[in-house]
Amino acid sequence: MYYKEDWPQAKQRLELFWNEREIIDRCCAAVFAPRKTSKAPPFPDLQWGPWTGGMEDLDDDKDAEAIRHWWTDPEANYKRMEFWFENTYFGGEAIPCTYVNWGAMAMAAFYGGTALFKKTSVWYPAVISDWSTWEWKFDQATNEYWQQTLAIVDYLLAQNHGRYFVGTPEFGTAGDLLSLMRGMDKLCIDLVQQPEAVKHAIDLMADTWIDLHEQVYRKTYEVNDRGGVLAWMSLWSPGRHSQVACDFSTVISPRMFREFFVPEIKKEAAWCEYATYHIDGPDAIRNHLDAILAIDEIDNIEWTPGSGSPPTYYPAYMPLYKKIQQAGKRLYLLAEPEEIEPLLSELSPKGLFLCTHADSEDEANALLKKIEKWSAQRQA
Repeated sequence: MYYKEDWPQAKQRLELFWNEREIIDRCCAAVFAPRKTSKAPPFPDLQWGPWTGGMEDLDDDKDAEAIRHWWTDPEANYKRMEFWFENTYFGGEAIPCTYVNWGAMAMAAFYGGTALFKKTSVWYPAVISDWSTWEWKFDQATNEYWQQTLAIVDYLLAQNHGRYFVGTPEFGTAGDLLSLMRGMDKLCIDLVQQPEAVKHAIDLMADTWIDLHEQVYRKTYEVNDRGGVLAWMSLWSPGRHSQVACDFSTVISPRMFREFFVPEIKKEAAWCEYATYHIDGPDAIRNHLDAILAIDEIDNIEWTPGSGSPPTYYPAYMPLYKKIQQAGKRLYLLAEPEEIEPLLSELSPKGLFLCTHADSEDEANALLKKIEKWSAQRQA
């Protein structure tokens, strides 16, 4: 692979991670760094930072059309990603991958919402005011947002030539979609007062989620080395793979989570041959980890501490990490370089994926050597 010459070695580690929960000599680790030939030092967040696309001087209101073009034009998306690939060193299991990134809830626009494209985000305002009059309509052939999504995916594939992977857009899962489309406060009340309307919406969205994922998976299968790619995690698997989640779970009880959303999670995860569950924030992991661990269809758990919370390495988190590993699930953590040694002093390197960064190629490779040493010490 052009942007990842050591892909065969990384692929072997990832296959062991998914299929055997085993290691060759270290845990899986993705280390991003600037290339030696980088034209953009000091190394910024090139992947999604809007400053890489000439939007820094635009105004959200006055320049709405130019901002929308930045998000939706296929060539603009490709050039932005190519610039990131050209300037990034993908160390360890880090992979060059891209996808249509309109935030995590794009399906809201497919079902009647309006995507509000801003300089640094895409937002979807509430549209469901009354369940009794709301109609679930999504004509794939005519919906402008879905057709724009497909146009970008097709363009990224056409320009690929074996140089990078193309992941599936984040369409969103039902709890988080409905909390936007209905409003979080109203949805909480609906779980009590209109449970059947909510359950119907969840079932419909889960079926659509599977349909859209299957379409993109078939398009990208060959380009992705006959596998699936979860792009924002830089995570490849040897088969169907995506993220399921329910950030809305932080505001509901474990009983309601099990009743309303666990069936959806099981359905979507069953489509995957390798399923990752994204847990965001201490409340979500504290209240719902047991229910998530009981879902056989979930293979891997990714934990994000969330804004304002202690960092990834924090003593109070360690029992939760160990509980995940002891349950036979894989564990994916976003970590700062200085957190990796203490994490590996307590966690098994088997079934562990650490995603981090370094300031140079040399530092990235040196860190990978240290991770190999720390993994061996934990195994001893």
